[in-house]
Amino acid sequence: MRHRTLVCTLLLWSAFCFSTAGQGLTFPPFTKWYQNPLGFEPVKLHTANGLIIPAGVALVGLLLTRKDSSLLHRISVFGEGGTSWGYYLPYTTMYQANAGLLFHIRRWLSIGVETNVYHPSDAFNNTWGIGLRPFFRFYPVNHAHFRLYLDSGAGLILFSEPFPQPTTGYGVFSEPRTGTRLNGSPTYGLGIELNLTTRTAIMAGVRHVHISNGNHPGQERNPGHDSNGFYVGFSYSPAK
Repeated sequence: MRHRTLVCTLLLWSAFCFSTAGQGLTFPPFTKWYQNPLGFEPVKLHTANGLIIPAGVALVGLLLTRKDSSLLHRISVFGEGGTSWGYYLPYTTMYQANAGLLFHIRRWLSIGVETNVYHPSDAFNNTWGIGLRPFFRFYPVNHAHFRLYLDSGAGLILFSEPFPQPTTGYGVFSEPRTGTRLNGSPTYGLGIELNLTTRTAIMAGVRHVHISNGNHPGQERNPGHDSNGFYVGFSYSPAK
């Protein structure tokens, strides 16, 4: 079985197993399926599952495949910037800048870690956050000059002020709760990478962003943020 076929099979198998675990295909309240397409119960990649599920898939895949000696550049660094737009009131715009390191383990898999700078902006929020997020990146298409990938991860982000702030003026849709400074930051998305030279490439993709504290202090302190957007970036593979 080719590596990319194996990865696709593992991803579909994992989604099937989780989705048939007894809860069915239900989404978070007030969410359309296309706003958070992999947020259905119980997969929920917009939660800590965004790191747990791909980690399990990667582990099984590594156990079933051999080390790929054809990989020339196993380590690459990258930087990217983007914007996402919230689909819940108060429709927060989330500006993002990320920089990190990728370690390519197989042609179909890399493991990464990135630092994040977030700036949410709306009528109630105007703060900055800095975070750290590990993630997994799967390549169903990996050619010499072009790659298509799905990535998913989850980390922590610390804001200078509690986020989100309570909202008023929206009637029954107002949110009286106040968030916390420290939050979880799971994301997942789809992207492409196009080589410029043998060591450099440009990246672009779409991504779902979720921010909340996961009910750690209790539901009364866990309003959340969900948004969808795009990013562009650049990667470089240093010499061995």
